[in-house]
Amino acid sequence: MSSTDFAWLVDHGPEIFEKYAGKWIAVADGKVIGVGETATEAAERAREAAPGKRFILEAIDRVADVVYAGF
Repeated sequence: MSSTDFAWLVDHGPEIFEKYAGKWIAVADGKVIGVGETATEAAERAREAAPGKRFILEAIDRVADVVYAGF
C-alpha cells in the first residue's frame, strides 16, 4: 500500500464519504480510479482505467466514523 494514497484518503475523508458512501473505491496517485459495489468490481474498474497500476482498495461505510478528542 502506498503511504501517500493512505494519507490522501485520510486528508479527503469527508468528500470521499459524501461521494462514495456504501461503495468500494480503488485509489492510486491520490485519485479514485475505480468504484464498485464490491471490492472485486472496484478493482476491475481500476485495472481497466489504469492497466498495470498499483492501487489500494477501501470500503466506504454508509455511516461516518466520528472521532472524539480532548477528553
